[in-house]
Order: sequence, then structure tokens, then C-alpha cells
Amino acid sequence: MDNDVEEIDGLTIQDEIEDDLEEVTLPSKTYHVKNGRIVEMTDEREAMIQAVDKILHTDRFIFVIYDEQYGNDLSELLGKDFGYAEVEIVRMLEEALYADDRVEDVIIDEVKQTDEVTLSVIGSVETIFGQLPIESEVLIDDTRRNSK
Repeated sequence: MDNDVEEIDGLTIQDEIEDDLEEVTLPSKTYHVKNGRIVEMTDEREAMIQAVDKILHTDRFIFVIYDEQYGNDLSELLGKDFGYAEVEIVRMLEEALYADDRVEDVIIDEVKQTDEVTLSVIGSVETIFGQLPIESEVLIDDTRRNSK
């Protein structure tokens, strides 16, 4: 802590200035959407559930309303080898979720191929509001699906 000492009219005034300012997470108030309609405002855990779901379903760099850190790059796995995709999907999910400062940890428990075109991911996200389960499916090869 720095101390600035100043004398004004015979009085000594001492200001204490914090050197290392800690980042403060702003409240997470958002709209609660149910069946496609906004029904009320929500905060904390419910807002975090919505935020994680939205990150998992939003492609990064596509929507100009979001900054470059928001969303995921999972669409880049389309057409890639399953072995490569299994490794990269973990990194991509961690990168996408850690961009939210309310996320403290990302745990991926399982990545498995569910059919000839899809990977399934099961895990959890530790947030400042508690642990949230995540499940996601990622399309890796849509050429086989379209040819059926």
C-alpha cells in the first residue's frame, strides 16, 4: 500500500492507495427465458446456467454484438479427424468458458464418439455460484449425415 501524506492548513492528511486492485465481478443479472419468452429477471446461479448454455451454443467471431472472447470455436472441428477433435474439443471448451470471469474451473469428464458424425462431451463448470453440469454434442462430419 502506498501512503500519500499531504499537509493542508496545519492538518496532516494521509491517503492510503491500494497497489493491487482486485477485479470485481459485476452482478450477473439477466433475463430468465422460458419456452422462448422472457418471463422475469434472474441473477446468480440461474443467470450462470444461462450464460454457460449460451457460450456452448454461440459460434465465436460470427455475431458482431459479441467481443472476440465470447463463444466457442467448435465449428472449426467440422471435417477434422475424430482423434484430433477429441483432444481439441477439451481445449476449445476450456478457452470458451474461462473467458467468463465467473468461471473458476472447467472439468471435462468424458469425450466420446456417439455415432459416425458426432462427439459427445460430459463435464462440469465450477463457477462462483457453484458447480454446473455440462453436456454437449459436436458435429464433426456433416458430409455423411447429408448423404443419407
